Amino acid sequence: MILSVRQDEHLTLEFAYSPFFEMLCSLHVLFKPEHHLEHLDWAQDMKARMPEALYEELAYFGKYSDEWCGAMDLCDISDEIVDLNVIAVLDAVSAMDTEKFFNVLSNGNGSAAAPLDWERLRRRFDACLKAYYFLFFENELKYIEPLLIRILKKQAAACDEAGIREYVGTIHNRIEVTEDKLVFHKYRTFAFDFEKIRKITVKISSFIDPHLLVGMNDASHIQLTIRAHLQEAAPEVPLDLYKAMRALGDETRLKMLRIIHRKQSSTQSLAEELKLTEACISKHLKILHEADLLYKQRKGNYMYYLLKTMQLERIPMDIFQYLDG
Repeated sequence: MILSVRQDEHLTLEFAYSPFFEMLCSLHVLFKPEHHLEHLDWAQDMKARMPEALYEELAYFGKYSDEWCGAMDLCDISDEIVDLNVIAVLDAVSAMDTEKFFNVLSNGNGSAAAPLDWERLRRRFDACLKAYYFLFFENELKYIEPLLIRILKKQAAACDEAGIREYVGTIHNRIEVTEDKLVFHKYRTFAFDFEKIRKITVKISSFIDPHLLVGMNDASHIQLTIRAHLQEAAPEVPLDLYKAMRALGDETRLKMLRIIHRKQSSTQSLAEELKLTEACISKHLKILHEADLLYKQRKGNYMYYLLKTMQLERIPMDIFQYLDG
């Protein structure tokens, strides 16, 4: 629902609450809890209470949609979606063109990755989300929703006091407002001309921390999300960040990554090039693979390792997310 709207020259800023968006954020946390320590206990409890079949079905679609981040774009299929409840949104999604649905769900990779029976899979998607909502998340919303709406109304009052441009710069530590640009510091820098932006939608979620979540229909409509802290921040270091930093904190492993970055390599070829035993190389490869920095590809009798470039690019962002917490 649109709670409040502000206008400044050519720019409209709206404060919006969407229960469907909050549900998708919760699913992202459920399947990537090591990065959201504030909700680690919640994720463990939810998994323990959930039937295994439902958890596996949700996990399937999570893998397909980048741990549910791709599915969040379903919130933008029309301007009316934000005003709908969870079931009404799912009904609207069911009415989408099937190919468009999978393309949105998979962040643009739907056409290549979708199965032949697209419609059957979409029915599975609808069924597992409705089961999650009715069995578990509907009760969560009874507690979360009033708090989120109250916080969002306070944010609207803060916007009145500061002005739109000044307020936008306070939403997240890695949002920068210059004289003519709106800049987001993520795994790389994204900059938008303020003159071209016509609308900014400010959403809210209690599950997205520590992410700087930015969405856009086009360069004229930017979507930002306020991080609502309903629980105390966890002091621990996220496990995925710890594993990545541990994996990179070794001279031999850094040399191995440089070689693999240049060309896919096997245990045997790495051992020969670095003048180390295959057993030693295997131990280092295991650490790098467990840190999700490599993936494997078998060719004949040999296993080759390739660099997960995107995961490596995300590390600076993950560091800043931890510092922001």
